[in-house]
Amino acid sequence: MNVEGQEGARPIDIPDDAVVVRQSNWAWMWAAAPWVVLFGVSIAIDFITFGILPLVFAAVFIVPRYLSFRRTAYILTERYVIIQQGALMGQHRIDLPIADVNDVLVHPGTFGGVLGYTGVNLQLKDGRMAFLRYVPLASPLVEHVRARMSP
Repeated sequence: MNVEGQEGARPIDIPDDAVVVRQSNWAWMWAAAPWVVLFGVSIAIDFITFGILPLVFAAVFIVPRYLSFRRTAYILTERYVIIQQGALMGQHRIDLPIADVNDVLVHPGTFGGVLGYTGVNLQLKDGRMAFLRYVPLASPLVEHVRARMSP
């Protein structure tokens, strides 16, 4: 989602009673699974570099995905959904007023229903979309936003 209008804007203060929704563990495991398998195979058959190559794989591919997962959160207040997107070097924050949300679309995807996560798209009144990925099914995010949307 573009952050037009957010440049130079002071971020809102997060109240103590805000609900923090973290991504499902599958958010990092799906992306890192092929690299974990490759890491395991290379440990088993790596006799040329004596374990250096698997450590490089872990440092370059697995660790950044895990760190960005740990730094991502969706914070729910009475008037805002604060999206903190994690990255290797910090976070990117978007303060999204719930009054600007026009519709909430939920789509669990192929494996989401079975594994307990879903994707949530927040459609804004100006046509933009905010994509929230790997939201746990048990989280209050969808109900919270729908209850506070203007009709």
